[in-house]
Amino acid sequence: MARAPSILVLDGAAARLAPVAERLRSLGFSCARAKTPEEALRLVEDPRHDFGAAVLPPDLPVADLAGALGQLRSRGARGIVFVAIGPRPEPETMTRLRGAGVELAVWHPLDDATLRFQMNRALTAFQGESLRREQRAPTDWRVRFSTGGRTKEAQLYSLSARGAFLETSRPSMRGASVAVELPLPSESIAVGGRVLYTNVPGNLSRPTLPMGMAVEFTALSGEAEESIRRSVAERALSLVV
Repeated sequence: MARAPSILVLDGAAARLAPVAERLRSLGFSCARAKTPEEALRLVEDPRHDFGAAVLPPDLPVADLAGALGQLRSRGARGIVFVAIGPRPEPETMTRLRGAGVELAVWHPLDDATLRFQMNRALTAFQGESLRREQRAPTDWRVRFSTGGRTKEAQLYSLSARGAFLETSRPSMRGASVAVELPLPSESIAVGGRVLYTNVPGNLSRPTLPMGMAVEFTALSGEAEESIRRSVAERALSLVV
């Protein structure tokens, strides 16, 4: 069985990303931390590892960032997607990151939904984005959903104009009809949908996804669809370098 790709944490002597590494492990990801460029190269070339993503602080103290990241990318067994994590930097630093091939970002303040979403996004190397019909983005909204005459609360993990993933310990069954109230920044809207799949504890659970359910929207007006798409696009723009 093929190993799931893991995450390389590029850190310095100050160990600023040590808490991020621990947080990633608590979210179900496998990761290893390197304190120097030399250690990072050794880890990438070690056949015991299979890195699909690497995270780094925006101001990683490396003289030739593009060269260092290029070496890691060329030495790895698969393409590595680089993610900047930390305070949003000044434009000059953003230009340096883009020039070095850093594609994604998780800016402070960190929340688990965004960190989880961006890591899953990086580890699939954007394969899912090329296959999906709609752009997705993470959220930290509390929402209400109703099914079978009962109303429950959930955390909205991700959203697109076609559906959403609701983090909840009490998901509805696959195929169930649900109505979800979405507190968009511009307006609150109610949408109808059906449960596509659930992620629940057990042998088949996906450890890097929250417990909950994926919902496909089935009753969505044109105006509501456009409002969702606009909110998602604005959020997604803040997650790239």
